[in-house]
Amino acid sequence: MNTTLRTRLVLSISAAIGITLAATQYGMYVMMRRQLYTEFDQHLGAKARALAVLVEQQGDRIEIEFQRHPMQEYARAIRPEYYQVWHEDGSVLSRSRRLKGDLTRLDGDRVIPLVAEFELPDKRPGRAAGIRFRPNLDGELPVTPNTPVRGADGRMPESGVDDDDADTLDLDTIDYAARPYVTLVIARDTQDLDASLANLAWLLIGSGLFATAIIVALLAWLVKTNLRPLQALTHQIAKVNEQTLNQRFALTNAPGELQPVVARLNVLMNCLETAFLREKTFTADVAHELRTPLAGIRSTLEVGLSRQRDSASYRTSMERCLRISEETETIISTLLSLSRIEAGQTTLEQDVVDVASTLRHTWSRFEVRAAGIGVNVEWRCELPILVETDPGKLGVVLSNLLDNATSYVDPNGQILIQSQFRNGQLQITVENSGCELSPQQVDHVFDRFWRADTSRSATGSHSGLGLALTRRIVQFLGGTIEAAAVNGRFVITLKLQATRIDLSQEDEESEPHTAPESHTERGVILGIADSDRISS
Repeated sequence: MNTTLRTRLVLSISAAIGITLAATQYGMYVMMRRQLYTEFDQHLGAKARALAVLVEQQGDRIEIEFQRHPMQEYARAIRPEYYQVWHEDGSVLSRSRRLKGDLTRLDGDRVIPLVAEFELPDKRPGRAAGIRFRPNLDGELPVTPNTPVRGADGRMPESGVDDDDADTLDLDTIDYAARPYVTLVIARDTQDLDASLANLAWLLIGSGLFATAIIVALLAWLVKTNLRPLQALTHQIAKVNEQTLNQRFALTNAPGELQPVVARLNVLMNCLETAFLREKTFTADVAHELRTPLAGIRSTLEVGLSRQRDSASYRTSMERCLRISEETETIISTLLSLSRIEAGQTTLEQDVVDVASTLRHTWSRFEVRAAGIGVNVEWRCELPILVETDPGKLGVVLSNLLDNATSYVDPNGQILIQSQFRNGQLQITVENSGCELSPQQVDHVFDRFWRADTSRSATGSHSGLGLALTRRIVQFLGGTIEAAAVNGRFVITLKLQATRIDLSQEDEESEPHTAPESHTERGVILGIADSDRISS
């Protein structure tokens, strides 16, 4: 089930806060319960110590004062408290009036009474505290951990009792061994304590639920308020269609997280607008490029059929139609090559290529044309450069670059061909003089069907697809290609990531000069063959 971002944020934050509140309140409950039980046990222990003072040794008998004068809490009929006294021989010396049966015997001491939780004889939940002690003699002060006693030198501490009572506190003169141990256990129910803890638990649960409800409502409002820019952006995106690609997204007071999203969306809109404009003009460009040669074929055929002609005239017309058909086939082949590369249907075939030899072999196809207009060619090729790349695709790129330079160089102008290998990159530069392109026009030289001649007077010989195909092949090979107009010269720079082959290492490991030459020749042949097939 798909939920909104607002719902996810509210639920996740509310769950985190609810768990935190529950854990905190549970911890508070545990601490307060422990504190209440500790105070309850301390009260029981203090009461047990107080009752122990009323247990005295009189000769062979043990007198229990609170048995002769029953206390109200042990005698009442509703929720009575209980006590029980044992002799060290296990006999019961006394028990409270309402006690039916025996309490659990707990042998603690006066300092730390032994406390236990158990069920009272009348089935009420309760707790009991027990101490084991020797009873005092009649008139003797009870000895406690805080009672001052005579020191080893026979003197009393300065803050001790009066000298009249000093003899009664002299532990050395008291015969404790002659006194039997007595165990006193008192018990009372914990109904009031349990009720208080239950009320506390319900109070914490109610306050936690109430706080959680308020937090959820507040979070829902805050999340809704802070997500309004995102909703506004969603509404703007929903209005985008093929007729509104020129609009751009804008948000007032957008949070920092949305600003890069808006910026990237605007970049995407620029790309979409450009792509749609290119696609809209693509059909018109293709129709225009194909209409011209088809019109030429038709006019040639109509002229040839307008009257009876000799065989030489018919042959001339047929040859003209053949040339036009070849030019049309070149356009279609180039478009197919572009589509195959963009569809990922082209494979990369690695081989060894001699860059300088490939450049000179490719230039031989345009040498006659360049010489016919008096072009001066300058070579600056670093030797030797043997790289591992796709020779066929590299041949197509070089053929298109040299064809473009030869086609647009001015008469008696100059063409510069340069190659070098630097920092793991093969760099090839082709320059031609006579460039009249503006910087704005240079930015479009790699677009499909673009030509500086807006009248398309060169239709048939140049379709404006050669450099577009070149850029896609270079990108497929993992390189970059750039164009610039510098001081009346059109400069195209190709940078290609390639692996350079070291001839010295191959000479040491194999037969000298045989393998590199065969690889070089193979690369040159593959490059030119492929360029003859699909270059523009």
